[in-house]
Amino acid sequence: MPPKPTSPSLPSHLSEDALVSDSRAKQNVARTAHLTAWVRALGRRTAGDAANADFLADRCLLPLQRGFTRVPRLGRWMLERLLPGSFGYFNARTQYFDEVLRAEADAGLAQLVLLGAGFDSRPFRFAESLRGVKVFEVDMPQVLALRAERFTSVPIITTMPTAVPIDFEHDDLASTLASRGYSASGRTLFLWEGVTYYLPAEAVRSVLSMVARSSGTGSGILFDYVTRAFLDGDTSAYGSAQLAHSWRRLGNVNRSGFDDVAALVRECGLGLRSDLDAETLDRRYLSSLSGTPLRSWGAMRIAFAGRD
Repeated sequence: MPPKPTSPSLPSHLSEDALVSDSRAKQNVARTAHLTAWVRALGRRTAGDAANADFLADRCLLPLQRGFTRVPRLGRWMLERLLPGSFGYFNARTQYFDEVLRAEADAGLAQLVLLGAGFDSRPFRFAESLRGVKVFEVDMPQVLALRAERFTSVPIITTMPTAVPIDFEHDDLASTLASRGYSASGRTLFLWEGVTYYLPAEAVRSVLSMVARSSGTGSGILFDYVTRAFLDGDTSAYGSAQLAHSWRRLGNVNRSGFDDVAALVRECGLGLRSDLDAETLDRRYLSSLSGTPLRSWGAMRIAFAGRD
């Protein structure tokens, strides 16, 4: 995890004297899975399926979060006050990732790889569509253990997913997956949700290059990221100042950002299929929700790249 900064060249929005230890920062990143689940649960309590389809999110909440789901409108108001853009972004992102998975499964998949599985419930929610598809859940060991605990009683109507413990910075993804039965020739969808910004740019490029080298024709990877401008200290986009502050408190966990994602994936051997900004996410997935109009974090983007 991130070394403690010693250089004055650290981006201005990440510089802070009180630094969290590397191990603590990694633990904090792992805990963000609870935040994602909570926002999904609140979304469903306030807007139902129009917000997102994750009916299993309630299983993954911390006690305090569970309490706020009993007063969901208060929880939504509090989130938007403390982290403006979070409620909108997590719900919009969930819908978009679901949409892409549904389309790719309909087109025919051999494998689904969840990179940074967290509390991603898609192997269960899409079990019928994924019948016959090998599913690999990749994450830090402690996250996978907690994930198994929370989903232990969920009925499975397809093949049990394969847990793949990994450290994205230090372990080789291709060999780690291969050791668990992954095929480098199968048409595969990689869902990389809520991870890249916690990794250095070299680690992001390594994963993208692995997808290009070690997956079948037609494979794709869907991932979100923050802009390079945000990484460099520009907090003018909606919700960016509060997001930067929260990541700084977690231990300066934001370690990469990209502005030309088309060039990034091309350098790694992939082609860019789409690149959605916050305005597009808002228009597609949030404009129809009831209540106060929602917006997504302005510095966030979601890219879909593939081997075509």
